[in-house]
Amino acid sequence: MFENRFSHFYEWSKIADSDLASVMARFAAAGQPRIVVGCDWCDRMLAEPDFAKVLKRAFDASGAIPHGSHAPFWDVPEVSVDSFTADPDSRFVKKHLKLLELLPAEFGVGSYTIHIGCLPQDMTEEEYRQIVIRSLELLVPAAEKNRITIAVENGFSTIAYEEALRSYVEHFSGSPGIGVCLDVGHANINWRAPGKTLDSIRLRPVNLGGAPFVFSEKHLEELLLPHIVVAHLHDNDGLGDEHKMPLTGTVDWKAILDLLAKAPRLASVEDEAVPRGMSPEEVCQVYDRLFAAPRGL
Repeated sequence: MFENRFSHFYEWSKIADSDLASVMARFAAAGQPRIVVGCDWCDRMLAEPDFAKVLKRAFDASGAIPHGSHAPFWDVPEVSVDSFTADPDSRFVKKHLKLLELLPAEFGVGSYTIHIGCLPQDMTEEEYRQIVIRSLELLVPAAEKNRITIAVENGFSTIAYEEALRSYVEHFSGSPGIGVCLDVGHANINWRAPGKTLDSIRLRPVNLGGAPFVFSEKHLEELLLPHIVVAHLHDNDGLGDEHKMPLTGTVDWKAILDLLAKAPRLASVEDEAVPRGMSPEEVCQVYDRLFAAPRGL
C-alpha cells in the first residue's frame, strides 16, 4: 500500500551532518527509502546556502530518495498564514518562493506542505480567509511554474477545517499547483467522538490564536477526497497533538487508509510521528505492520 508514495520525517535535527547518509541508508535498507525534506532542513537551506549540497550528497550516498517537503514555521506567531502575509515584498513570501524553486530543482520533490495558522483575535473568519487566498495567489503561480504542489494542511481553527480547505483549492479552478494535506492526527482531535467534550481538548494557545476550539464535522469524502495530495500519519488520544506512532492511539486506521486509497491526487503519504528514541528500523517496522493488513486493524 502506497509503496512508492510513502516517506518519513525523522528527528534529523538531532543527527550530525556527517551522519545523515548513514541514518538515511538504514531507512533504505529497511525497504522504506523515501525521506521528507522537512521544516528544519528547508530553514537551513535558506540560512546556509551550502547546506542544500550537503543534503543532496547525503541522499546520493545513502540510496534514500527525497519525497515531499514541508515549509518552515519560522520564529513568529503562527497566526498569519504560516508566517507570511499577502504582501509580495514580505520576507516570508520571498522565502517561500525561494523554496518553491529550490526544492523541485535540487531534490525533485513534488509537494510543499504549508500551514495557514489560526484566526487572530482582531479578525473575522472571512477577513482571514481573504488573506489566505491573496497570499496563495502569490505562491500558486510559482508552484505551477516549478511543477510542485502546495498542500494546505488542516489545523485546529475553522479557517483550516475541511470546508475552508476546499474553498482555498477551488479558488484556483483545478490548478495543479495547490491541493490539501490531510493531517490524520489533527483530524482525530477535531472530529467529534463519544465521550469527548470541548473541555477535554488539550491544545496550546498558539494552535488556536484568537478563536475558541470547536469540533469539525467528518466530511472528508464529500469535501476533501478529490483534493488530498499529501497525508500526514501519526496517532493520539483524540484530545492532544501527541504525534505518537500509529496503532498507539484512537485513530481509526482502517477507515483512514481505505479513504486515502481512493484519493485520486494522493502523491505523498508521510510518517509525521515523533520517534522518541526509536531507531529507523523500529520506525519502519511500525509502518510495515500498519500497511500489512489495513482491513484487519
